[in-house]
Amino acid sequence: MSTVKTDRDGEALPGVSPRHLRRLLAGLALSLGTALPTGTPLADDNTGSFDPQTLSQRGIDPQLANLLLQAPRFASGRHALNLSVNGQRRGRVDVVFDDRGTLCFNQALLDAGNLRVPHANAECHGFLDAYPQTVIEQDPASLSLSLVVPTDALRPAVQDVSGYQTGGFAGLLNYDLTGLYNEYGDDNSRFGSANTEVGFNAGDWIVRSRQVRTWQDKVSRTTHLDAYAQRTFAEQQAVFQAGQLNLYNPVLAGAQITGAQVLTETALQDQNQGATITGIANSPAQVEVRQSGTLIHSTVVPAGPFSLTDVRRLNGRSDVEVTIRETTGEERRFTVPAAMLGLGLPAPGYSVAAGRVRKVGRGEGAEPWVVSGGWSGALHPQVSIGAGVLIAEDYRASGLNLGWLPWQDGQFQISTRLAQASRLGNERGVQSDFSWSQRVSERWSITTAGSWRSLDYRDLEDSTYTTTTREQQRSRYRDQQSATASWSHPLLGAFSAGVSRSSTFTGDSSSRALASWGTRFGRVSVSASAEWQVGGRQQSDDSVYVNISVPLGENRRGRVWARNAGGEQRIGAGLSEQLNDQLSYRVGVERDSRDREVESSIGVSALPYYSQLDVNYTRNNAERSSYQGGARGGVVLHGGGLTFSPYPVRETFALMSVGDMAGIQVNTPSGPVWTDWQGQAVVPQLSPYGRSPVEVQTRSLPRNADISNGLAVLSAGRGAVDKVEFGVALTRRALLNVSTTDGRALPRGAAVSTEDGEFVTLVQEGSQVFLPDVLDRSPLWISAPGQARCRLDFELPERGNPDVYYETASARCQP
Repeated sequence: MSTVKTDRDGEALPGVSPRHLRRLLAGLALSLGTALPTGTPLADDNTGSFDPQTLSQRGIDPQLANLLLQAPRFASGRHALNLSVNGQRRGRVDVVFDDRGTLCFNQALLDAGNLRVPHANAECHGFLDAYPQTVIEQDPASLSLSLVVPTDALRPAVQDVSGYQTGGFAGLLNYDLTGLYNEYGDDNSRFGSANTEVGFNAGDWIVRSRQVRTWQDKVSRTTHLDAYAQRTFAEQQAVFQAGQLNLYNPVLAGAQITGAQVLTETALQDQNQGATITGIANSPAQVEVRQSGTLIHSTVVPAGPFSLTDVRRLNGRSDVEVTIRETTGEERRFTVPAAMLGLGLPAPGYSVAAGRVRKVGRGEGAEPWVVSGGWSGALHPQVSIGAGVLIAEDYRASGLNLGWLPWQDGQFQISTRLAQASRLGNERGVQSDFSWSQRVSERWSITTAGSWRSLDYRDLEDSTYTTTTREQQRSRYRDQQSATASWSHPLLGAFSAGVSRSSTFTGDSSSRALASWGTRFGRVSVSASAEWQVGGRQQSDDSVYVNISVPLGENRRGRVWARNAGGEQRIGAGLSEQLNDQLSYRVGVERDSRDREVESSIGVSALPYYSQLDVNYTRNNAERSSYQGGARGGVVLHGGGLTFSPYPVRETFALMSVGDMAGIQVNTPSGPVWTDWQGQAVVPQLSPYGRSPVEVQTRSLPRNADISNGLAVLSAGRGAVDKVEFGVALTRRALLNVSTTDGRALPRGAAVSTEDGEFVTLVQEGSQVFLPDVLDRSPLWISAPGQARCRLDFELPERGNPDVYYETASARCQP
């Protein structure tokens, strides 16, 4: 379970040397309205001692200076701490400190931090002797330990799944409901549909069942799509599925089967497609790696050369930009071309399956047994190969494909499949496919593809369920070709065009062409698209669509459009506005130039915390009207009760709580969600074996609530039900106007501390003291140079005001 602690006000100051402390005290003196004359010896850089008389003259409490001099450290013994190495969290680890407070680099710490083990036999390995550049930062207040080590002190990257959350149990229901009601004269019609998915996650097992139910007037129909159980075995990088499945083969076309299959877990395979990036840091620095403007890796390195290994890229086609931010404030950037990092090919994998072919909405036919197997892998960094076989009753098929990266920004793929079907005779055929894509320049790219097959080639499902005559078989397509080109310009926008052609064994052919263009002129968006028949005997259904969108405010836009489809011309105008995160509306009117009918419409989309709703109404002057509505979302049943989600819940998800506060907005990878009356919400989708950020919108918290860390990054294996708890503490803040018993004001910079001497805050200008939390009414004391210590006494109403950030009150400092 991932837990986010809240202890903002208890953080200790980072350790500083006497040389750095002089700068800190100088800044403090300036904030107190004083100046340090040149040569004033506040602190001795060699002994770390201070001149209390000079400090007192400058309005600085010598006890405060001594407190700042002492770097926070843990007491000797064993402590359970949150460990981070080079900015990356490593979890909670038992850490040992000796009698002098020195960190012990034992085997447990080295394993948890993924650090190399120096050649030493002692319990505390000589890690600092081997890597003296290591920086250790202790934070007793937050129970954390941070290490910054040279990159060569890290162990080589290996497949490790131990850091991902696993297990958990929850049931779920996903729903997508739509309804349509039409009225035309004295007649009407009704239609409704319900797409549902039910199942549960238990111990990394994923069980799902999907079905569709439709209503047409008084007739209803239910279609069961599939039901299966699935589990990922992370150590073997394999996925096991059983039930009603979609057969997967990397080369051959699949089919719906009832059986079992094992295939490679692609989410884990993708982790092995990392790149190595090297550079030099002039000082301890933060290194950020971006691709296509997106941050893909961030870490901290010490001064000197560094090597970042296993950097997972978004794709193998785009260059990578590296930013180095030095502690001096200097910032440097350099670009690594994609060709230097390796273009990469699809992750290798395998699949094996066995079962019986299923009939889903098909006609009569047998359910033959089938076995399938396939594999794909890399023969060379630029060449991949795949092979597959499929054997069923009265059917045999095999295939081979080849992927090749001949040069930069170019990719070529070709595949060939052989099939033999003997149910209606001994039919043997072959099908071949190819594709080629090339980025010609920064603005131009082209893609072309083609397919060809012989007359007797049949897929498994066609061979099993389709009965055709020879003439019907000749009407099937013989070959297909397509080509597309795209061009972009910073001012003129993006343009794409393509053409496709298909021909049958009877000699008939048809061709279609399409084109699209879009750009922006300031905040005005313009787009156009067209599709038309180039040749062939099919009836023309050419269409052209032009749209112009103009901003009419921050969240309001107006648009006009014109379209021509099948000879029918329509012109329209509309207005849409996003009122807030939960509500938007749209209105429009459209006129048909042929029959002069005018159609008006209005629609509302709402996100009322726990579901997505859409309502639309349309009416024209021919007395025809229609009503349409829809609802989508999910429901999760877990140990804490029933929680609703406005989005469908996927294979890997999390349950979240923000104390017991209702209506708190949290941003998730799927979109914003809100906590229910129990303070709970669902994170409907997590990236399996990846990192998924979840962040509390602090503006939605009550004014008297305090949360120091509203961000959690979840890492979960496929099928896990993770949990994250954002600890929210109710607080009460007060701004006190303090005076002494004789009515005098306190000097600015006087220290406010507890009875045990723990520093709390400083007295501000005008003898004011701001207390971040007055719920703890332990006695507070104020001490100033040259004055006796006095106790801070004040009175507040019994109940605080939750609508204000802080309250004000008068206070006395009693001797």
